[in-house]
Amino acid sequence: MADPHAPAGSSARWLRLLSWSGSLAAFALALWLLHRYVTHLSWHDVAAAWSQLPGWRIACSAGAALLSLAMLAMFDVLAARTVVRERIPAPLAAFAGAVTQGISNTLGFHAITGAALRYRIYATAGLGAGDIARIVALAGFGVGLGFTVVTTGALCWQPEITRGWGRWPGAALLLALLALLAWLARPRTLALGRLTLALPNARIAAAQMLVGGVEMLAALGALYVLLPAASAPPLVDFLPIYVAAVLAGIASHAPGGLGVFETIMLASFPPAARADLLAAILCYRLTYTALPFVLGSVALAVFEWRLRRSARHRC
Repeated sequence: MADPHAPAGSSARWLRLLSWSGSLAAFALALWLLHRYVTHLSWHDVAAAWSQLPGWRIACSAGAALLSLAMLAMFDVLAARTVVRERIPAPLAAFAGAVTQGISNTLGFHAITGAALRYRIYATAGLGAGDIARIVALAGFGVGLGFTVVTTGALCWQPEITRGWGRWPGAALLLALLALLAWLARPRTLALGRLTLALPNARIAAAQMLVGGVEMLAALGALYVLLPAASAPPLVDFLPIYVAAVLAGIASHAPGGLGVFETIMLASFPPAARADLLAAILCYRLTYTALPFVLGSVALAVFEWRLRRSARHRC
């Protein structure tokens, strides 16, 4: 007798295979394009641009990266407050968010690494898989709102690439965000398969928008502050390029968006500015990618060590 669940399982496997294949193809294409861009650069020029980076710019980039990480941690605080109310202390939720984002942003595959890290941390406080999945979903919802808020502001501000048409889609997105807040004024629940998800109320959703906007601007600032004034485009023109590069990196599942992010950034700048840009990106990888990863990894190691010590003392 045929298994009635076989078709669904087979479809899910095919979808996963297609997703992984698409990500691998995008990553390979990005690396090929990046190779073409990089081979036309003089590494002497890149090294000279690196040596001319002022220390205060690097410090500002690191500070912006840590501000971005703090805002990402706030998404978990807001999500935990929506899902489990006061059952999880805010410091633990912030710790889970910061560690998860610091590590998964570097390792890639956010859906896997982020969920696994959050499960490890939240399970120690007694949360079940269902509640943890809800927190993961709402934290991701907050990140999406942040992208939308910043994109809306950029379009309304009229970047050059919109050629005078930016305010129309910007106004449409702004109305959509306001409509979302009005819709969330009453309790709303979303069914995701077997998982029932209580959406945040309007107040928390507005807080997510604010936090998301600050987070995206801080992340962008961590790179923008490293660009020399002669090479840096106006902030409003740089913003959509940065957002597109980040989204493409996330979609590719490449570790830290490596290759994909760099390719889009280099393609968006004139050849004369690419040496300065590559030097800035390399420094950005240290301040925005490596620094949070190291801090998150150390924090997680200390967390695990304290758990094991507590377990030994109870025995």
